[in-house]
Amino acid sequence: MKVKEALDELFDGVKFDASLYKKLLYNNIEFITRDQEHTQLFAGRNVGCYFIKYTMYDKNIFYETLFDLSYDDVVEGVNKISSEIRSYKVAGDDINLVCFYIAHRFLTNDSLSDKQKFEFAKEAFNYFSYRTLVLITSSYFVYPISEQKATTLTERLSNKYIIKIVRNWNEYCQYRSNEYLHSEKMMAIVKPLTDDEALPNAITDLYGRTKDAIKNIYNEFDLMMQDDDIIKSKGSIVTDLEGNQGIADRIDTMTVYVNRVETLLTDRGNLIRKDCIDVVANILPNLSQRNLEDGLSYIFDHAVANREGYVRVVKHFKDIILNAIEYLQRNDIFVTKKTDIISIMNAIVGNVLYARGTEVDIHQLKLDGEKLIKLIYKDHKKHISDRNLKSLRNGLYLYVVLLSLVT
Repeated sequence: MKVKEALDELFDGVKFDASLYKKLLYNNIEFITRDQEHTQLFAGRNVGCYFIKYTMYDKNIFYETLFDLSYDDVVEGVNKISSEIRSYKVAGDDINLVCFYIAHRFLTNDSLSDKQKFEFAKEAFNYFSYRTLVLITSSYFVYPISEQKATTLTERLSNKYIIKIVRNWNEYCQYRSNEYLHSEKMMAIVKPLTDDEALPNAITDLYGRTKDAIKNIYNEFDLMMQDDDIIKSKGSIVTDLEGNQGIADRIDTMTVYVNRVETLLTDRGNLIRKDCIDVVANILPNLSQRNLEDGLSYIFDHAVANREGYVRVVKHFKDIILNAIEYLQRNDIFVTKKTDIISIMNAIVGNVLYARGTEVDIHQLKLDGEKLIKLIYKDHKKHISDRNLKSLRNGLYLYVVLLSLVT
């Protein structure tokens, strides 16, 4: 079946009228004001400092509120689509397809006035962009930054960013919906909804505008943190009241690197990179490329299986980054835009392989890594020898550090 045919069947008997519009409007208001974090995000311009996820709970509310259907009911209907669109990650997503279908039905309902058609369809696109904003921000800013940093980041943005010329992210999403509905090119696809070859581009066009906005804002954040690293490295040695020198507290500099690595857990292809696997396998002769790749694959599966697994993996990644940066700082190696990655990796190898018995943190981290890997292999019903366990534990440490530097 084509998209329209399958969704016509799924929503047979549903009236796309003012009553459904009110349900959609209520759902949207409830979504952007669900809790303090949602409210602060959509009522302001800051981004990255709120811990918000789009979950199955949100999907169920959407389908139940609007159509009195379960998620399983919708997936069963969407799975009847046989066209190529289902192979696309964004365009083939069930929520994205349903939002576009809702807009299509409102726009083609002859019992509605032109004004109603526009406003009703706009609300469908609003939800699409609300959800996209949450998905993308939680993907880039997995480890929330402080509100102070978020405010500084917003102030750094130029007026080329739409968020700088609207009052908040709610208005940003509505701006995108309004702009999209005024695109004759896009409406020529959405209104009839019969061209399954053109529809993927129409869906990714709206999705991509918000994704590009957040991606560019994150790049600004990256630059902000790198500039901060450079400033701090110049003044890293401080003298106390007794005249003793020491390294200044620079724990905040880890934030950008943690963000980079955590973001990779949303995509297997980004987490498992052959070029980085080759580098780490060459550094550690006892670790094969195959064993490292298999281990990373199991770790990724564990992280995306459930919330507990995700938190467990993210915590270990975070601990690795913190330990590595603290070690580098103690050895007067400061991570900036100009730092040679090879020199960093050489130093980190020394920390992992040749740490002294008195260095408690790295030894505890190794034990934690072994426990995590054992748990993950047990869940996958896979055996790992003690020798391979220690090699993979060391390789994971180096790999996470390397990814944080090159991502």
